Amino acid sequence: MKKLILSMALLGVFVLFSAQEAHSQLAGALAGKVGKGKGGKGGGGGSFTAFNDETDAMGVTGEYFGLSDGKAYGLRFVKEEGGKMVNKLHYFEKKGDEPQLKLDLKENYYTKHQVKLFYFWISASASGYVELVEVDPGVIAQIKSDRSYNDGPVGLDATRTVVDVYAKDKASFDTWDVETAQAKLDMLIGSLKAEESEKIKKNLMKFESYGGYVGKIAFAKGTNYLRNQRENEPVEKVANFITKAELGSTVAYKPYFEMPLEVSHPGAWFNITYEMLGETTDREVLRKTSSVFSENIPQIDKDKGLFYFLFPRVTVDNSSNAADYAFLELLRKNQEKLKVGGVYDLKVTIWAYKDGANIDPVASGTIQLEYTKEDTGTKKLLFDPVEGWVSKLEKVLD
Repeated sequence: MKKLILSMALLGVFVLFSAQEAHSQLAGALAGKVGKGKGGKGGGGGSFTAFNDETDAMGVTGEYFGLSDGKAYGLRFVKEEGGKMVNKLHYFEKKGDEPQLKLDLKENYYTKHQVKLFYFWISASASGYVELVEVDPGVIAQIKSDRSYNDGPVGLDATRTVVDVYAKDKASFDTWDVETAQAKLDMLIGSLKAEESEKIKKNLMKFESYGGYVGKIAFAKGTNYLRNQRENEPVEKVANFITKAELGSTVAYKPYFEMPLEVSHPGAWFNITYEMLGETTDREVLRKTSSVFSENIPQIDKDKGLFYFLFPRVTVDNSSNAADYAFLELLRKNQEKLKVGGVYDLKVTIWAYKDGANIDPVASGTIQLEYTKEDTGTKKLLFDPVEGWVSKLEKVLD
């Protein structure tokens, strides 16, 4: 939050910062412009303790200290100006009657959800966006985004990243660092998205696929039956969904969620578990057990803002010679139990995953897999000693 005026004059300048040089100034860290490192010149022009004697309707006015540099800054909420209601946050980096920046309050965020979000566009580019959000009384997070000019703050679907934290009491930094502020920011944005998501869900319930499978997983004999590049228009046909397949044949599946993950579980990403014959495999657990699984089981962090996966997942897909290694590991663990002619229940669960653990299931489904005699026609060999999926996995793990 330092040298905003200087930054406005140098909007065309692009400067690369090292991690050690980057700090918390609005112009530098958030607007992506010129700034100094810790201990550098500019910003924090003395004490603003007199601000602490003022009161306002928002309770945000006061002297604040930057987490990254410890310098003092003044923030003052102004409800009316010149006889008109303005609802602005005045930012001071040096003493004087005129603030260095006036940020607008997103009023309906506050009236509906009590979220105090202030914003200003220094320029029309993403690097020219300035946003401050109160994450706790007396604690404000400084945000950068990835979006260019918008009539108002950047949309709720934009990426917001906390770059610094400001607090009235320096002792607050014992609790509030950048990571903690990011987690709280995600929760606040999630609360704002919930209202919008409820409206979307009401319309989604009109679609046969979503309305009949919300909270469940639909299976099909190919990804083409479940693929859908349209957000909030699940037009796939329920007639193409299956409940039984041959073990080793292509099986695609698609989850339909009660709410987007970023709304129901802010900060989480997706995990998948497979269960059969008393055995369970977990993608996130397997990712940490060996380099083989780490390289072949990527984190699922897309579609967190949607009510379903745009592109379905697969257990195995013989048309593209692809497979989920977590599913292959389940077969490897169960291969001595599988008998030709047997029919086995496979349960697939999509989880909200965060902080190293599965939090809640967000969709699940079960399909029956029949173990018929293997051939090289419609399905991939599973246990062939040379070409089988499982045999190849065993060799790599060994």
